[in-house]
Amino acid sequence: MRLPVDQREPISRSRETEDGNRAVIVGLHHVRLPVRDAWRSRDWYMEVFGFLPLLDVAEENNLVGVVLRHPEGFLLGLHQDEERAAVLREFAILGLAVAGRGQLERWARRLDELEMPHGPLVEGHLGWYLDVPDPDGIVVRIHSGEEPYSEEA
Repeated sequence: MRLPVDQREPISRSRETEDGNRAVIVGLHHVRLPVRDAWRSRDWYMEVFGFLPLLDVAEENNLVGVVLRHPEGFLLGLHQDEERAAVLREFAILGLAVAGRGQLERWARRLDELEMPHGPLVEGHLGWYLDVPDPDGIVVRIHSGEEPYSEEA
């Protein structure tokens, strides 16, 4: 059940309590995606979104995945798992943030220049977004990230 905003518990913005014993999360470490072919997906995420290779993960001399780092600092793990990749087809599991609708429009032009399929710009509950299917059909959502209108919150 989703409560109206004014009935939810307030979110504390402080990182520690007075006694310093609060368990704190300071950021997102990584997102891990199943893929059919880690090499193919690695190349695609590098070409389209500018990720850089960080680590190849092998077990008994067999590639099981790769780890990529985006220039903004976050990590993306691509792990070979054909069955799970198939189940996530058409699901928007990864959301990338841009500075606003203007940047989103620039991304649409860039994707067109790369001849990468993508959806139209759509106005959602949390701003504008653009969906881009990766090589396995898993959706990467590029999102402008505006706050919801008060009547939507």
